[in-house]
Amino acid sequence: MTGPRVLIAYATKYGTTKKIAEEIQEVLAENAIESDLINVMETGTIDSYDAVILGSPVYMGKMLVEARDFCQKYRPYLTGKWLAIFVDGVSCCPPGDRDTSPLIAAIDEMYEYVRPTMKKGFAGAFSHTDLLEADAQIADMVHPPVGDFRDHEDIRIWAREVASAISEHSEAH
Repeated sequence: MTGPRVLIAYATKYGTTKKIAEEIQEVLAENAIESDLINVMETGTIDSYDAVILGSPVYMGKMLVEARDFCQKYRPYLTGKWLAIFVDGVSCCPPGDRDTSPLIAAIDEMYEYVRPTMKKGFAGAFSHTDLLEADAQIADMVHPPVGDFRDHEDIRIWAREVASAISEHSEAH
């Protein structure tokens, strides 16, 4: 018998969420769980997967439209399937502030379409380099903290919890 098939689907604008997804994939592999890492814009059929992990940055309090569209499009396939969602953003990044509730709220907005078994908000990264014009204008208004605020140990701890939950789910089914 082979292990569970896991899809890690991510939406990203500047690459931070993809890097977090890659880190999660590494931890799954360390726990003998194979996974496919695919941008939500390139995702095809998902019915052959036993579990799905979805990642998205949060901008202006919402998951990227591509991630929201993924939840809507694949709703029939995600219903009853083991699902975890993680989001990242700089809204929780000022030094010492670990309140991820604004990030979790973006996941909770998707409850109309999906009910994740696990959810997590991570501090993200922000740089003024290579911003699209609209994003640069928003950044000029809101003055987000600049830097890489990802906590790699936090990511790895959550990924190990996800790996354990997927293994338990797989054994039960």
